[in-house]
Amino acid sequence: MTIYRLAAAPVAAGMALAGHRDAFFILIIISLVSDLIDGPIARRLGQVSENGARMDTIADACTVLAGLLGLYLFEANTLRPELPWIIVFLASYAAAAATCLAKFGGLPAYHLYTSKTAAFGSGAFVVWLYAIGYSRGLFLAVLGIGVLANVESLLTTLRLKRFRADIGSLFFLSADERGSDRAPH
Repeated sequence: MTIYRLAAAPVAAGMALAGHRDAFFILIIISLVSDLIDGPIARRLGQVSENGARMDTIADACTVLAGLLGLYLFEANTLRPELPWIIVFLASYAAAAATCLAKFGGLPAYHLYTSKTAAFGSGAFVVWLYAIGYSRGLFLAVLGIGVLANVESLLTTLRLKRFRADIGSLFFLSADERGSDRAPH
């Protein structure tokens, strides 16, 4: 499924650039749904790996970029007032990615619960937008959760002594993983 999402992102971007709204939305929706189910399927089949987690993160980034391109192309007038919030989201996303790249040589593949919540919310927003129309409240909520997820990812990178995938939450890190000098209580 990760390979599908890696392949679908540039195709979705191409559909957006060509003005094919339905094709764009369908590809992005399938990508978002497959992102939600590929982790549980990999765990159930015993196919979880750090490389798989890293590839999943790259596929997520490609899907986000293709999705934002399409949203900009198809919904620019609607989303223009939200540009400051979109910039905050993108800046926090870039900061989390750049920090992990600098520290560990790769993108964060922590699969935090906040990130999963943001992904689910993004999917709900895209489906809602496509089927019903724009919901400012839902869009801002999704951006807010996305910013929180990016901040948690950034803090996780800063706290880790060495890279580790599939953490779940910053709060699940052991004292050793955090690089703490204090003994765990």
